[in-house]
Amino acid sequence: MELRDKRILYKIRIEALHIMDFIKDLNFDAFTKNEITKRAVAMTIVNIGELVRALSDNAKSQYNDIPWTAIRQTRNVISHDYEAVDFARIWQTAFVDIPILIEKIDSIERDIGLELYGEAERAANYDEILKSIKDADDNGV
Repeated sequence: MELRDKRILYKIRIEALHIMDFIKDLNFDAFTKNEITKRAVAMTIVNIGELVRALSDNAKSQYNDIPWTAIRQTRNVISHDYEAVDFARIWQTAFVDIPILIEKIDSIERDIGLELYGEAERAANYDEILKSIKDADDNGV
C-alpha cells in the first residue's frame, strides 16, 4: 500500500474518532436538539468523504469490505443538499457505521504491519506516526 494511502487511512480514522467524541454521552433525542453537534458530525462526515475520494482505487479495491462509494455518496448529499439531510441517518452513521469504520481501519493497519501506538499517543504524535508510516514503507513493511 502506498504511503499516501496509509496517511489518508490514518486521517480517516482520526476524523471518525472526532465523531465518536462529538456524540459520546448523547442519545438520539439529545443529538437532534444540539445544532452544533449535528453540524459538527455532518461536516466531519464530509471530511471523511473527501479523504475517501483521495484514496487510491487500488486501496479501495484491496479493502472492498468498506463501503467507499456509500461514504462518498453521503458526503455528496451533505455537501450539495444540506437542507435535505436526514439527521436520523446522520445519527445512524455516527452511532453505528463510524465505530465499524474505525474497527476496519484498525484491521487494515494490523494487516499492513503498522502498530501505531495507543489512542492517546496517536492523537498527540501525528507527525511521528506519519514518519513511522514512511519508515515502515522504506523498510518494506
